[in-house]
Amino acid sequence: MNRTPHTMNQTLDPRPVTLPNDFGDPIGITGAMVAEDIHFSPTSGVLTVEKVYRDDQGKIGYGIIAASGESRERRAYLLEQKDDTVLAENGRFSLELPLDVMYEFLAMALQAEDAVQTIGEHMTMRPAVNED
Repeated sequence: MNRTPHTMNQTLDPRPVTLPNDFGDPIGITGAMVAEDIHFSPTSGVLTVEKVYRDDQGKIGYGIIAASGESRERRAYLLEQKDDTVLAENGRFSLELPLDVMYEFLAMALQAEDAVQTIGEHMTMRPAVNED
């Protein structure tokens, strides 16, 4: 995420938010926005908006909207860490995963062909200062 409210002098007071979701019920959370990212891919023509909210108990609400031309896809998730597991809800299903399995899934997703092809759209890779 490339923008955070606290660096933009925006309020961090919790507020009720409903994240739209085309694949289940909308996700409601009362929290403060902790990150926001808006990016456009000139190769695919997709505009993506991502927002992350955190409530007082540490639950995370994540919403992503991707749009291209007349089509739009909205997804929302609620994540809650409980000891060594994460409860993930998408408005239709709930899934409880051990943290190590969740990290393994994340690594697999990042290695997927689509992620490799679009990595330049989400981050800039540069050598570290101490690398030759």
